[in-house]
Amino acid sequence: MLFHSDITSEPLLKVVEILNKAMTRNLVDWNAMNIATVNSIGQPSSRMVLLKKIDERGFVFYSNFNSKKGKEIDSNNSVALNFWWRELKEQIRIEGQIGKLSSEESDEYFNSRPLQSRVAAIVSKQSEKIESYDKLNDEIRKLTSEFENKNEDPVRPEHCGLYLISPKSIEIWKEGDFRTHFREKFIKKDDNAWESYFLSP
Repeated sequence: MLFHSDITSEPLLKVVEILNKAMTRNLVDWNAMNIATVNSIGQPSSRMVLLKKIDERGFVFYSNFNSKKGKEIDSNNSVALNFWWRELKEQIRIEGQIGKLSSEESDEYFNSRPLQSRVAAIVSKQSEKIESYDKLNDEIRKLTSEFENKNEDPVRPEHCGLYLISPKSIEIWKEGDFRTHFREKFIKKDDNAWESYFLSP
């Protein structure tokens, strides 16, 4: 399960409630989120990733540290997340800081993945030019076969692991009739307490 039972803060509990609703309705890629990063010269970039876990610390996803997003995170650790479900008519907007989780947590997640997914993470040089997808898939098949024949588990490569987004603001958005959308914003104060207020749609 994605969600830890130790979550106590109100905005994260509200996020979990919406995510659980999306999950129980079997929405396609219900845990998909858009993450926006900014590079060293201020150019923003965004892409979809899958939320792997949410706990009291924040939002966790898995990625290649050497990817375009990884390089942008290295130069600027401020990011924004967005969840949106058309079927629910709900949206969650998050802003915060991002950092890598421990090797132990990344190893635990990596080892839980199917073998071919682990091998793909080893072979792929994410965001770099490739000769062809046929050659990439051949390399993945060959290395997968080697691990299967040796009955060995691959070791997580250092260039892959888990990221944690620690939220500083969370906005809950719900569609209303005639543009009367409900917007509740939570801001994390210096003492780590959350305060909330409503926004005009």
